[in-house]
Amino acid sequence: MNHWTLQSKTAIVAGASKGIGKATTEELLRHGAEVLFLARSEGLIREAEEAFRAKGWKAYGMVADIGEEKGRRAIVEKAGSLWGRLDILVNNAGTNVRKPTLEATFEDLQHVMDINAGTAFDLSRRLYPLLKKDGGGCIVNVASIASMTGVMWTTGIYAMSKAAMNRMTKYLAIEWGPDGIRVNSVNPWFINTARVERVLNDPEKVQQINRATPLGRVGEPEEVARVIAFLAMPAASYLTGLNLPVDGGFAEVGIL
Repeated sequence: MNHWTLQSKTAIVAGASKGIGKATTEELLRHGAEVLFLARSEGLIREAEEAFRAKGWKAYGMVADIGEEKGRRAIVEKAGSLWGRLDILVNNAGTNVRKPTLEATFEDLQHVMDINAGTAFDLSRRLYPLLKKDGGGCIVNVASIASMTGVMWTTGIYAMSKAAMNRMTKYLAIEWGPDGIRVNSVNPWFINTARVERVLNDPEKVQQINRATPLGRVGEPEEVARVIAFLAMPAASYLTGLNLPVDGGFAEVGIL
């Protein structure tokens, strides 16, 4: 058996129109998986689907608002009709409300918690029967290094939501392990994506980031995607409950 392939595996990637989600979709496809990838932007999803299929990959783009219950229900129905089972779920949908704590409202907190932690919880729960079906699949939650240590230029409510994802990861790993379902999370530091473009466009801030990172640079989406793909492979079959930093060593240094 080849433990370093995703051949014949089925996968869902949420929040996949750009950045880490798009890179993850491509990485899973490259290793042989069939992937249902989704986001709200129809233009970006259709463009990516066309590009992936041109390479001969089995990619299925889906326009869905994961923040709505009907969107999550439709995702489960689509996976059921495509495969009737599921091997890999990547919970990557996320948002932030960029306000200092004293300006943030309870509604801001609810919104960020609902999208970042709530949708991952509900989608995982709804897809549990498909993940369990063939002896167990795996879930990878995309959290943030801000959930594990202090980070400037983000928000308290964002860090809280990602910390919730990490605790959920550990508890689902415990609860669903007997069913053969592995659950891990990755915790990126600053990654070169549109989400943090305003920070990365500031040379002084980039210099601070590089100084605080032992590897001396910002990460790339593909570097996170490769870790996610590894966690989904048979090679990682004895790994579950991990909150894995993908941060160039930043968490070993501490607060920025």
